[in-house]
Amino acid sequence: MPIFMREAYRGGPQFVPASMILRMTYVYHALGRFPPRALMMALVLSLLAIPAVGPAAGKDAPSASAAASYECTPWTSLTRPPESIWVHIPIKKGRRYKMGERVQVDFKTYVERVVIDEWGPNETHRAQLLAAAQIVKQYAWWYITHPNKKLKDKNGDCFDIGSTVTFQLYKENATARQEASDAARIKKGLPARLPLIRSAIEAIWPLSIWRTAGGRKGFAHTGYRGGAYRKGCDKYYTGFHLFQQNARRCARDGETFEALIRRFYGPNVALYQPLPGESDATLVDYVGDPFAEPWSLPAGWSDGTLTEFRGDFDGDLFPEIATLRVWNTTDPATGLPVTSAAMGSIERRGDEYAWRDDIWSVTDLAAAGIDATRMEILSADVNGDGSDDLVIKAPTPAANVAAGGGQSGIWVALSEKRRWVAKRIQPPALGAPQLVGTSSAALDQVQLTVWDRNADDRDEVALLAPTVDGRLEVSLLATPRTGGTPALSSWWISDALLGTYSVGSASASPEPLGPQRDPADGRRALRSNLVIEVTLGGAQRTIAVSGAAPNAAQAR
Repeated sequence: MPIFMREAYRGGPQFVPASMILRMTYVYHALGRFPPRALMMALVLSLLAIPAVGPAAGKDAPSASAAASYECTPWTSLTRPPESIWVHIPIKKGRRYKMGERVQVDFKTYVERVVIDEWGPNETHRAQLLAAAQIVKQYAWWYITHPNKKLKDKNGDCFDIGSTVTFQLYKENATARQEASDAARIKKGLPARLPLIRSAIEAIWPLSIWRTAGGRKGFAHTGYRGGAYRKGCDKYYTGFHLFQQNARRCARDGETFEALIRRFYGPNVALYQPLPGESDATLVDYVGDPFAEPWSLPAGWSDGTLTEFRGDFDGDLFPEIATLRVWNTTDPATGLPVTSAAMGSIERRGDEYAWRDDIWSVTDLAAAGIDATRMEILSADVNGDGSDDLVIKAPTPAANVAAGGGQSGIWVALSEKRRWVAKRIQPPALGAPQLVGTSSAALDQVQLTVWDRNADDRDEVALLAPTVDGRLEVSLLATPRTGGTPALSSWWISDALLGTYSVGSASASPEPLGPQRDPADGRRALRSNLVIEVTLGGAQRTIAVSGAAPNAAQAR
């Protein structure tokens, strides 16, 4: 089909009235610039399957709360993907299509076959394939949970989704064709695509995309279009479509999977992953501990003080162990003694380990105002790009204290994208540490806990510390959704009637709640609590601090 036809239909079927005359009127109205042949093709597509009640290209998608009680595939979960899907397969007669029959397809197989054709034939970049797998899966999942009674095959049986570009292009022979294509690719020295596609599908399988605000709040409908590579990374934005060719340009510029999702679907997007007990998803190369087998650091990385972090420092959804090395050395420019820091990571991919040593490098921590002998570091994805950042606690520099700052400082080193070099994508690296906030409490009285307060996969860091009048305060280190530097602000303070906080008695742990009905509008929203065990006024208490709004908590 010509690209302009694909562009017209991508991102959700157009609404088609029942009357044949109104159908034709609509097609001429919407596509009047197209040649007559294209018009007839569009009309045939509209007759093959009366599209589901869903968004036209560029239109708002109904919220998850609008799902009807009617079902074709009996599946209502919005946090665990379905096991199968009913797909309509039309019958081709010459250059025309006739109404065919539905087929039931394993859901992962369906996603695989759509990604093969919709993101083919040469796409192999991890970030692009992760984004493709996620939005193809979410798009079909949305139609399963928002069924349309009018979608019937020639036998009168229901189906969830069509197989033409009116919905998503699905072909039953896609996997076989890709296997044949991969054999040819391997002979040319190119990587096989099918294993990369399958790995991406397994990695994103537990995830779902949610909108956290606005008229489309709830389980997201994910449209996509072809776009134009030459227009650059940030040419198009609708908030409803990912533009495939532009996303490829963004990936070339170093953007990760999560960064692509947020770029094209907007800042008010959450990538939700249920707790292990809530999902049957597994990673394709998952073992109980990916690093259970012996591994070692490269030469030179065993010197100094070492700290390990488990996470994902390049946003590719492969697990990593990062090693932070801090050591005393001499500044090559001044000849003076300095304390330096560097971070590298080892990544497990199947049976292989890959090491990179360029995640972070600081020649002189003191130049950034950080006392290396007293600093404490944790990792969290505070800017929401899928790559972990570093949060550092250390004494505030004297100059900042003299200017009115508190005695304990918080620094962040954010992940930064890097453009490709010699036609190779460069993974993100951590930038210079920035002082973003201070606390009046002593350093040993400040506790840091990673807490994704609204379960949107953009971490906040909770800072627990005593106030000057003896209460417990929870402050949040958070990055604005539109980007920028993280900032520290107060979130909750214990009631003075509960008594004085026994310093050091608090322990905190996140409690993800998953999708909950928002009392304000009745729609589903992702929620999380921070559960604190603490001694206040001499009594042991359990308090659940809400992530939905500041100064909201419940005693337990």
